[in-house]
Amino acid sequence: MKLSKLVRTCGSLKCSVIQSDTLDDAQSGLVILNHGFGASGDDLVDIGAMLMDESEVIAAKFRFVFPEAPIDLGPMGMRGGRAWWPINMAQLAEINQTQDYSELTRISPPGMSEATSLLAAAVQEMRSIYRVEEDRIVLGGFSQGAMISTHLTLATGFQPALLTLFSGTLLCCDEWTRLAIAHPHCRILQSHGYEDSILPFGAATELSQMLTDAGFEMDFLAFHGGHTIPMNVLQKLSERLELIA
Repeated sequence: MKLSKLVRTCGSLKCSVIQSDTLDDAQSGLVILNHGFGASGDDLVDIGAMLMDESEVIAAKFRFVFPEAPIDLGPMGMRGGRAWWPINMAQLAEINQTQDYSELTRISPPGMSEATSLLAAAVQEMRSIYRVEEDRIVLGGFSQGAMISTHLTLATGFQPALLTLFSGTLLCCDEWTRLAIAHPHCRILQSHGYEDSILPFGAATELSQMLTDAGFEMDFLAFHGGHTIPMNVLQKLSERLELIA
């Protein structure tokens, strides 16, 4: 099996696209994974390559797309880094120090809605290009990429086959709760490290509970570790993709 990679613009976002030479194009789905704050646009590409390399089913049934966030952090000294919206890192550090999650979960970040609109337009163009329905799409990401995936799903009523939230958090709590209750619901795979020093574990459990109470089917994987995606979480993602395939 060989993998190919191309870069194309969907909506206004540059996207890295990888697929195998065994892909059944007529029956294929999309896995759209969004990177976190400060990472490059292709930060998660190796995850897609690994999943396809280890599963013939995934390689045959899924194309992976990795959008690049619109904000260039180079002028801030983060060469190659991108962001979906600006983040106050000092504020996050203070929240972790005090363990007062209420401030974090009430935040409505400036720029989040605009970034979500850009991503939604990109996803819509991907669907058109590859002729894929919502129920053949897996949407998600890591950290800030998980946050924008959550907001897109709730705010637009998007109903993917699976929403994957790796080390994300609860934001704009009142709005997300209202939107979650009104949403037709979908299955969610969420993971978070007990020792996460960037986004506290407690706020992640509040997100999980809110979505569960709203009627979403939740798989929450807690692990001992920090702000990362461990192998057991990727194994669970692989299992879910094979079921969807």
